[in-house]
Amino acid sequence: MKDIDANPLVERTFTWPGTSSPVALRQVLYSVGGCGLFTREGRPSRVLLTPEARQFLDTGDVAYLMAVFHAHVRFFGEMLASVGEGLTHDDLNHIAVDTYGLGWKSLDQVRRRVYWMRGTGMLEYWSNGKIALTEGGRTLLHGLSLVSPSDLEAQRQASSLAAELPEPPHLLAERLSQVTEAELRARKRVLGYIAGGANMENLSRLVDAAAAGLSRSELIAFAAGTFNVNKSSAEQSLSTLQGLDLLTQVGPDQFAATPLAAEWLQSGEVVDVVRHLHLNLALLGEALDALESESDSGTLTRLLAERFPTYGLTRKDVTARVALLVEAGLAERVGNVTRHTALGATLVGSLPLQERGDTHSDSTPSGAGAATTEADQSRSLPQRLAAEVVSSSKDSANYQRFERALADAFRYLAMDVEVHSGPAKTDLVITLWLSPTSRRRIAVEAKTDGAGLVTDQDVRFMRLSEHRARHHADDTVLIGPDFDTRVFREAGKEKVAVLTAKQLAAAVVRHSVTPLYPNELVDLLLSGRTDALERTWSETERRTEAQALVVNAMWKSANDPVDIEFGGGALDVRDIWRETKSSLETPLDKREIEEALAFLSNPCVAGVAKRGGDHAITAPPELIASRLRSLASAIERTVSAAPRRDDQATTPATPSGSAQDDSPTPAQPSNDVEPARVRAWAQAEGRPVNARGRLPESLIRDYKRAHGLPID
Repeated sequence: MKDIDANPLVERTFTWPGTSSPVALRQVLYSVGGCGLFTREGRPSRVLLTPEARQFLDTGDVAYLMAVFHAHVRFFGEMLASVGEGLTHDDLNHIAVDTYGLGWKSLDQVRRRVYWMRGTGMLEYWSNGKIALTEGGRTLLHGLSLVSPSDLEAQRQASSLAAELPEPPHLLAERLSQVTEAELRARKRVLGYIAGGANMENLSRLVDAAAAGLSRSELIAFAAGTFNVNKSSAEQSLSTLQGLDLLTQVGPDQFAATPLAAEWLQSGEVVDVVRHLHLNLALLGEALDALESESDSGTLTRLLAERFPTYGLTRKDVTARVALLVEAGLAERVGNVTRHTALGATLVGSLPLQERGDTHSDSTPSGAGAATTEADQSRSLPQRLAAEVVSSSKDSANYQRFERALADAFRYLAMDVEVHSGPAKTDLVITLWLSPTSRRRIAVEAKTDGAGLVTDQDVRFMRLSEHRARHHADDTVLIGPDFDTRVFREAGKEKVAVLTAKQLAAAVVRHSVTPLYPNELVDLLLSGRTDALERTWSETERRTEAQALVVNAMWKSANDPVDIEFGGGALDVRDIWRETKSSLETPLDKREIEEALAFLSNPCVAGVAKRGGDHAITAPPELIASRLRSLASAIERTVSAAPRRDDQATTPATPSGSAQDDSPTPAQPSNDVEPARVRAWAQAEGRPVNARGRLPESLIRDYKRAHGLPID
């Protein structure tokens, strides 16, 4: 607080006492959250101390500080009151979840509150693991106004009642009633950059300026001056607003608000803004629908990936949508989770929502040889794989279908697969190549259930260790549609990882957007938890985003007359940081920018040239991307043509009289596939493919799997 009082600028670093490594002040403020000590204002962004913070600095009264926290943080004083004669962290967490509805999945939030209370002398931690009140804590409680569980119950009942929803304006109502499924699927995935931040007030100010008849240059100057951003960022905002159908070009250098945008400017209803954005931004209303149950951003991201595997929204994409919904009063944050409000629930019921990708019939097989629907054809390979894993896990009449789906999913994740399936054998054995000297063999036990829940009666844990030893596997993973709690308990005793079909499907979809290596994916199979990979995925996505932001900033500078005049269109690390800092909640740091420049400067890419301490881009971003795709194609072309280990594995013959696999098995040679068809399929799937020359064996193999053709 003293440091902020001396220098209120947000875009700077801060060094904690006793450490030598500075961190971004923005990150520090994010970790503190809305505790009632700080407030934001102005451009450039400044953070100021509240009167309460100043009073604490003046008096040093820790009881007053705890009272301030209680006024702004849920389950703070209420936790103090719950301690009574002494409770454990686990006891307090149960009260937070069961009584106060906070939905915490770990003890982390309780521990943080207890640490604050212990640090200020309000609580004590005893050697028996219990937390007890001190005299200071009892004194503090007498002065706090607490929320009672009965008040929360009344609030929950009130929130369940339908809220009154304002009718949409004429043109917007007409558009909502006529939007087609194809148009919903064609909505843009990325919200895009908006000067000043993507919130309702900034959107309204920018669109209102366009409605006033400003020219392009005047709009750019208005955005740059109003939100204190450079002109290239202001220009980027115009592109975002056009993509959201908020602005339209009406002359050589003239913009105007679209008719729909002009309507909600006149209505003044924030709900109309969300209705409009829902028509142009993928899964906005669908995210609100998914908030029927309380979710954190990670859970919501996975849920949307399962329901709509086409988009591959990142956690950042989902967080931006949730922020808009919360600001509009359609969703609310409860602790570290979010849920929709009564108004949000009413709005969802009136919006045209995209059909889910997980609504196909569970009884309809989509494995090799099955009839392919038009909807299936519109999906990419990873989306089809993910959908088939989930669907086949409930097809208890055809367990081999689930095994095939798992084998295809693991192959897509670059794992070698052996199909066994038979008496005294495991179903699959997958091998992960971790390094030249290290492999990991994992036995996969697949369990289907028509009701979608595998119980401990369905799993013979004693056999799993036998299967693991028989196949010389290092570990075992149990996969099914879902499992009851007893399965998880027994699996923990037997050191067996448990993974649901939906978790694996979500990993396949996420991998298609941000591929991970086997040594990173091994955590998925050893822990049975996709959230164990969240940090790795987030770090990889951030590095990818850093590359894109650095290229974009340098290309803008290389085409800005002012930058060219004063610096030759070249930027140093500080310039790039300044250009990109408003594009991310946590700006890129020096190391991330330097790593991106080092990669782009590599002779194989040669997208950036160093000029003293500055860097200049050498080609348009499209050509840099094209060169990277050519490198990928070259790597694929030169991969050894030797068969993979999983190609040599065989599926046991089906015993006479048992259910037969109805997949056709035409005897076709491996070279009967037309290269033109493979190339067309690869391009449709978004996979890199060379225009001429020999096609990679891996690409041909994937093409055959996708079309139900035999693999030699």
